[in-house]
Amino acid sequence: MNKKFAAITIATILILISAGIFYYEYVKREALRACEISLADVRVKSVGLTSASLEIVFRIYNPNKVTATLDRADYSVYANDIYFGEGHITGRVDVPANNTVTIVSPFDLSYSGALKTVWPYLTSGGKLLWRINGTLHIDTPLGTLDMPFDIIAS
Repeated sequence: MNKKFAAITIATILILISAGIFYYEYVKREALRACEISLADVRVKSVGLTSASLEIVFRIYNPNKVTATLDRADYSVYANDIYFGEGHITGRVDVPANNTVTIVSPFDLSYSGALKTVWPYLTSGGKLLWRINGTLHIDTPLGTLDMPFDIIAS
């Protein structure tokens, strides 16, 4: 009788712990869903013979009462409706409750006809209409949750 009771107790504890972990992951997913992502800045870091290095600066605001976690993101960059290329946020980022986090993402821009069109704006500080769309990824024990985003800023 004692062995059966101990086995049931252990199984119950394991089920409760698993349920708690799954619930915590669910809360983090929902927290990320409510976060607001915006473009803080696009900076020219360096200019080379065949490409330029930019920094895409994202701002993520978490209005929730719990920390939201971003595992990674993939995005496409457009300037004045001209495709610039693909970028990635590769590191895990925790966004504390009721807080804002800034993420700097390196972005390599190869010279092409598209760059020639917007180069005067980049070098003279002129205004460009930036569009960045992509997918935020959060890894959970249940799999990866993908959440699309679309930012338009000047």
